[in-house]
Amino acid sequence: MQSILFVTPDLNLCASMLMLFNNRYNVTTTTNFAQAKSILRSGRFDLVVLDSEPNDLIEGICQEIGEQPHFVPTILTYVYTSKYKEREQKIRNLVNAIFYKPFELSEVTDSIESLLRKTTTRQTATS
Repeated sequence: MQSILFVTPDLNLCASMLMLFNNRYNVTTTTNFAQAKSILRSGRFDLVVLDSEPNDLIEGICQEIGEQPHFVPTILTYVYTSKYKEREQKIRNLVNAIFYKPFELSEVTDSIESLLRKTTTRQTATS
C-alpha cells in the first residue's frame, strides 16, 4: 500500500485527510514542520502534502524530498497572497502541484491519485 505524509499546522485538516485517504493509503499526518525532515528520513513515503505558505523551512523540506533516492511527488497548499509570489517561484520547481485555499477537495484528491499512479509507473519501470 502506498504511503502519504501530510504536514499541516491544522489538526482538523490532519484528521480530515486521515479519514479521507486511510482506506486506500498508509497515511501519516503531523502538525510539526520542524520534525518533517526526520519523519521523511524515518519512512518511505510515496507522496508528501505540505500545507503552509512558502518559506525557508518549506523550501528546505522540498529540497530534502527532492534528494530522496526515489521519486516523491510533493503538493503544496496555502492561502495565496502576493507577498509569497517570489518565494513560490523558487519552490514551484521543487513541487509537483500547488493548490490555493480554499481549494476544491476533489481537485486535490485527483492530483494525489494521479501523482501516485505516476509513482507506481516509475517504480515498475525501474524494477
